[in-house]
Amino acid sequence: MSYTLSSGNMASKILYINSEDASQYLATKLNVDGTTSPLNCYFNYTVKENIEIPSNQRAIISLNSATIPYSFYNIRDDVNDTIDVRITNVTDGFTFTPTPIIVPAGNYDVYSFAEYITNELNSAPYQDVGNDIEFTFAMSFSTDSQKYTYTISPKGVSVGDVIKVEILFNTGINSFKKPFIELGFRIRDVDIISTASLISDNVVDMNGSIHGVYVRTNLVSNGTLDSQNGVFSNILSRLPINVNAGGIIFATPNEASHKSIVDLRSISQLTIRLTDDRNRLLDLNGLHFQVAIEINFIYAERPHILPNGRNIDDSFYSVKNDMSPQQRILNAQRQTALIKEQEKEMKNKRKVGRPRKVGRPKGSTKIND
Repeated sequence: MSYTLSSGNMASKILYINSEDASQYLATKLNVDGTTSPLNCYFNYTVKENIEIPSNQRAIISLNSATIPYSFYNIRDDVNDTIDVRITNVTDGFTFTPTPIIVPAGNYDVYSFAEYITNELNSAPYQDVGNDIEFTFAMSFSTDSQKYTYTISPKGVSVGDVIKVEILFNTGINSFKKPFIELGFRIRDVDIISTASLISDNVVDMNGSIHGVYVRTNLVSNGTLDSQNGVFSNILSRLPINVNAGGIIFATPNEASHKSIVDLRSISQLTIRLTDDRNRLLDLNGLHFQVAIEINFIYAERPHILPNGRNIDDSFYSVKNDMSPQQRILNAQRQTALIKEQEKEMKNKRKVGRPRKVGRPKGSTKIND
């Protein structure tokens, strides 16, 4: 979408915001030592000089540029770090459920991820020699198919028995934070049995939990549709991840294409938030990021105010009154009905009689000679 800017408009402005200068951080994380620290990815910034928008103009908001360190992880705490397992000696019928495998947060590749899980399943907590459960677990990655192959080999007291390891992606108590994409499976309980190897359902994607960085702000509320909720949301821009972990994600002005026209009378405070594809906060692990938000102005009629205070244009956003997805859907339905009503009124206003002939006074009578 494009807008025509003219010399009579209020001058454009660019707000350069560094997360290090935040007025208030709005989220914290729990550290290993039990202390908490702020998450730099979610904060408020109070503008010292309010931006007042003329009543006959409206603001166009867009992301001008951004510099974001790729310091977040592809395996994250409480996102995709927990694997529920159940282990059975099928021959004897004994089953036990050990503690879940919890993968420490970090940036893993297909080999280091497989190595960690393999070492865990081959360690003492996942073997029960006293109940004839002893085995060697292995994972191998094929560069041709991009899939894992899983194998179990009974050993020691379990030689000659059938051993089964179940990975409970569907019924496990921690299934909401399962790394099923990273292990190459659909959402289902997976049975790995010693009688045959198992190849993963899908191609392994170690970045399955995040394919882009979403910049969200309170300045826009319905300019971008979020398929997760099916409604328009406060996404300002999505940045593709085109660098390796440890690099810097850049967004430059010539890449800025999406602009949102909003009905704001004044800008005094900004809320900035970085999330993944599923609206989960991105922990930058102590590093800061910078964004530049561009604000242009165009002449436009203010939204039509109805007696009940509702706007025909429902793009007004209030930080203190952020509507729920259900309310947004209801408002969209009302907006459609109101626009149709307004169009009907304008059509009726255009129905006028034929104008009188110039020079002929109203009510005059023709005089015959």
